[in-house]
Amino acid sequence: MRIKVVLLAAGLALSPIALAEELTDAKKASIKELMDITGSAQRGEMFAAVFLEQMTMALKSINPEIPPEAFTIMEEEINAVIKEEMLGKESLYELIYPIYHKYLTLEDTRELIAFYNTPVGRKTIRVMPQLTQEAMQAGRLWGQSLDAIMQQRIARRLEKEGIK
Repeated sequence: MRIKVVLLAAGLALSPIALAEELTDAKKASIKELMDITGSAQRGEMFAAVFLEQMTMALKSINPEIPPEAFTIMEEEINAVIKEEMLGKESLYELIYPIYHKYLTLEDTRELIAFYNTPVGRKTIRVMPQLTQEAMQAGRLWGQSLDAIMQQRIARRLEKEGIK
């Protein structure tokens, strides 16, 4: 009887591992399609733009007389590296696949793809960056509005507890 209980417990403990979905080529393809539809893959292009801006400012501060051709060359090379790494080697995708895999099943990704291909899904993709930015700003303002209240309450509580 004791052996059966141990085996049953071991089986239950291992069942999530046994039932876990594998990161198959089909799931990778579905994740890639989802990333492409939602614009997640374009994060590399945004990274390139930010990196270029930072490098431009740094170079101008070091050498204000740097010729404009240097910035053209820098932009071309940064964009080439991002394009080669993302499209050629798909290195960004390879880093992202396990993350999506951890949280979404193949069926989840397929359902999301179906949603994002609807009019409301396309609208969601289009407005989400601005919506997120505005919501973050609202949250920041809300947090700032609570600052004085929190400081007063903490000060009162510390005083009440005799902590100086």
